[in-house]
Amino acid sequence: MIFPNIGFLIFLNVNILWAADLLRNSDFERRHRIAPWVCQACSASVVDTSYHGDRSVEVTNRLRIYSGLTQSFKVEGGKNLKCRAFIKLLNLPHGKMSVKVTMMSIFSTNGKTNYKVIGLNKYFQPQYGWTEIGGDLLVPAGTRRVKISIRVDDPSVNYLLDYSSCRYIHRDVNWKTKANERINNIRKGSLTISLDFSEPSSTSGLTVQIKQTKSKFAFGTAIKASLVTNSAFLAYQDFLYNNFEWAVTENALKWKLMEWTMGNVNYAKGVDAVYVLKANGMKVRGHNMFWGVTGHSPRWLDGMSSAEILQQMHIRVNDMISQTYGLLEHWDVNNENLHGDYFEQETGHSNITREMFYWINSLEPSVKLFLNDFGVVNSPLSTTAYKIQGRKFKDSGVPIYGMGVQSHFKTSQLDMDVLKYRLDKISQSGLPIWITELSILESNAVDKATALDDVMTLYFSHPAVEGVLLWGFWDGAINKQMNALATGDNVTPNAAGLKWMELFHQRFRTNELHSFDGLTSIDTRVFLGEHQLLINHNGNVIHTETIYLDQGGKTATVHLQGSGSSFHVSHVVLE
Repeated sequence: MIFPNIGFLIFLNVNILWAADLLRNSDFERRHRIAPWVCQACSASVVDTSYHGDRSVEVTNRLRIYSGLTQSFKVEGGKNLKCRAFIKLLNLPHGKMSVKVTMMSIFSTNGKTNYKVIGLNKYFQPQYGWTEIGGDLLVPAGTRRVKISIRVDDPSVNYLLDYSSCRYIHRDVNWKTKANERINNIRKGSLTISLDFSEPSSTSGLTVQIKQTKSKFAFGTAIKASLVTNSAFLAYQDFLYNNFEWAVTENALKWKLMEWTMGNVNYAKGVDAVYVLKANGMKVRGHNMFWGVTGHSPRWLDGMSSAEILQQMHIRVNDMISQTYGLLEHWDVNNENLHGDYFEQETGHSNITREMFYWINSLEPSVKLFLNDFGVVNSPLSTTAYKIQGRKFKDSGVPIYGMGVQSHFKTSQLDMDVLKYRLDKISQSGLPIWITELSILESNAVDKATALDDVMTLYFSHPAVEGVLLWGFWDGAINKQMNALATGDNVTPNAAGLKWMELFHQRFRTNELHSFDGLTSIDTRVFLGEHQLLINHNGNVIHTETIYLDQGGKTATVHLQGSGSSFHVSHVVLE
């Protein structure tokens, strides 16, 4: 007996298995039953209001912080789960502007009980309405059951829950092949080079070199401002300008470090570095206007009234923009706002971060404004919260351009399926993504190079990602030397540095030579960005043309005069 579709059936069954929801009664559509959910130290009832479908569960009478809905289900150890639910807070504790909401997992492995956070939102507000919470979890080998628990860090808060799920993250052994296919599709455009002769001529000896000079995709790094303005560090500068097109100052534009004492601002260090970078053809990000994590704002703000702090914040924005107007491509507006609400607490304005975007935009509408945060791709904890923050900013009309994803990896052993899942989740914000602070903490430079190859391939292949900036490259100017791509006084690239150079100069860049021998037209695909077309005849360059390929395709028609051994280009028409 022949089964012609057996391969398809196996594939279909495997995908159904991966897609199957491990939770039961996940949408709470049973009118009088929440089982197998359990309300731990609380009361729960099905109500006729919902995020999805007709019903949800209302949780009240919570006795403790951990009080809330839980469900236990079977799992396979060694696999990754992605879990989510939609929650709506019904009240806030007296005197608070937000609470922390957590999706927790509890499981037993080899007789030991473990508690692990799947995802959290530290500053959740009722004004958010129905909002997704969740994240992902690596189930340890030997684990047979997992319990998820929904927690709010104040027991006086009541909430609704709806539209929950837990599923496996699909393991794709062909992820890199697919990533390279996406790179070819989204990072390249079609280029046709046609020859037009003033009189019939042979094309023998005519060639064209297509040499990319700039990339549309941003390849960049953080820099130490004092090293780009000091002639004693020429090796550092040479590596920088030869291997990157974008830069961001690590510290020199941060408020606390610029203004240690009130009214005494050191603009020169950071702004002088920006001018030097611009003079060397670099594009520059501004990092950062504010930093909301406690301890990273000027100490002299502490103890001021709300009105006084707001006044100082406006002075900061006005004076900073007056110094950098027209110089910077981006500003990180309130750094790591998922992890710190200093300005919200000190001003009493729950939406002060949104207001910061409006302040900067009103003074310099052309600069692109970003959120920027950590622990959103190298950890599951804040991925969903970050997506939600970006989406809410975008949907409410805040003048935000993109999502800065810091991307500090603490190991070279990375799960690319999980990383892609988190990146896809953040892209659901509907905003462009910039990888703003990539680092891989690894002492073995060969292992670091392998991880860098994988990470850059994934990032370059993702349609939402517009650029990647390293968080420094030299061991003489980097916070953690195991992150370095180059070492020693001569800034010598290690294996990871050589990998970056290969990616930047070769694999993700066009440099092609085509012969017209017997042809009048050449079709190719090139990486998006700026290119030089060098028209050669018998080995001699007879014309150089600069073109920029953004999206779609472009045709360059080269009009030649003369014949035989004496060609010259009269003009080139681009369309």
